[in-house]
Amino acid sequence: MPPVLQQRLLNLLLFLIIGSSFTYLTYERNKVWLNDFTLWRDSVEKAPDNARAHNNLGRAYGAQGRDPDAIGEFKKAITILPNYALAHMNLAVSYSKIGINSEAESHFEEALRFYPNMPETYYNYGFFLYSTERYEEAHQILNEYLRLSPTGQFVRWASKLISNIENKSYER
Repeated sequence: MPPVLQQRLLNLLLFLIIGSSFTYLTYERNKVWLNDFTLWRDSVEKAPDNARAHNNLGRAYGAQGRDPDAIGEFKKAITILPNYALAHMNLAVSYSKIGINSEAESHFEEALRFYPNMPETYYNYGFFLYSTERYEEAHQILNEYLRLSPTGQFVRWASKLISNIENKSYER
């Protein structure tokens, strides 16, 4: 076989080996990127001291309705980074969803203490207060959400809750 042909076959073989390897690695990595849960679970496995990864894994659990698992992840995030306001807010939301209201309120307050200008905390806290029939407090907190985020994603819902509260006050 001429040397030029041998070189071309060797190049082709090398290309096929490298190409096959990259194809396999891409296939395996796509399993991790399948959804939020698989992505953040992989992140936590690879970086167990990453508060953001634990918080986002908790959010993925919460989206699946697995609030006890979510609570565990949010607590890990807060253990790693105690002033992580977003993890406190998410923990509060999960506690409220399973009816542990005293813990929910405590973590809403912590989130506001660490990051007093995070609009989402005001909306979620206001919704929590509304759902526990603490309308005057809810009114104040929801108005603060509207002040901080006048074009935010929850404006429509916050406005509806405020309207409901105001209608209740006229009924009394």
